[in-house]
Amino acid sequence: MCFTALVLTGFMLQFPDAWWVIHIRRNVGHLFEWRSAIHRVAGVILVAAGLWHFAYLALTRRGRQLFRDLLPRARDLGDAAGVLRYNLGLAPVKPRFGRFSYIEKTEYWAMMWGSVVMGVTGALLWFENTSIRLFTKLGYDVSRTVHLYEAVLATLAIIVWHFYFVIFNPDVYPMNLSWLTGRLSEREMREDHPLELDRIRAEEEKARRPDGPPAGGPGGP
Repeated sequence: MCFTALVLTGFMLQFPDAWWVIHIRRNVGHLFEWRSAIHRVAGVILVAAGLWHFAYLALTRRGRQLFRDLLPRARDLGDAAGVLRYNLGLAPVKPRFGRFSYIEKTEYWAMMWGSVVMGVTGALLWFENTSIRLFTKLGYDVSRTVHLYEAVLATLAIIVWHFYFVIFNPDVYPMNLSWLTGRLSEREMREDHPLELDRIRAEEEKARRPDGPPAGGPGGP
C-alpha cells in the first residue's frame, strides 16, 4: 500500500501535466492537493517498516536464519542457467530449489537496495535547504535524478517482474496466495521448493524417531 501510494503521488509531483494526473485533479481534487503530504507519510512508514525488518534480521534467531537463506550463492548462477536450458528444451528437468530460488533472492536484494537508495535520496529532497548546504545544488540535483529513475526502475520491476511471478505466471495464476496466508501448499512446495520440502520432511522424521533405546529396554538401566 505504501509503495503504491509513493508511486502515484511521486509521479503526480514529477509529472503534474500528465493526462492521468489531470484526470485526478479534475475529479479528485483533494487528493491532488494532499499529494505531497501523502508521499511523505508513505515514505516515513516504508522507512519504518525497513528499520523493523533490519531489527528482525539482526535480533531474532529466525531473522538471522532468513538472512542466511537469502544470501546469494554460486549455485544460484547454475540454477539460472539450468532454468534457461529447461525453458529452451535443452534439459529434461528444471533445477530443484531450496527455501528461496535465485528469482526470489534477486527480487529481495533489489528491493532492499532500492529502499535504501529511495530513503536516502528522499530525505535529501525533503530537507532541501540542509542538503543543498551540505552537498551543494549539484548534490541536490543528483539526488533528485537518482530518486526519479530509481522510482521508474522499481515501478517497472514490480509491474513486469513481480506481478508476473505472483499473478500472471501460468503455474500460480490467478495468484500465489502466500502473500495473504504466509504459507505454501505441499503441492506448491513440491513444484517450486522441493529441496526445502525434503529438509522439512527429514526434520519431522528425525523428531519422530527416538535417538536411542528407551529407558528400561535392551541396553537400558
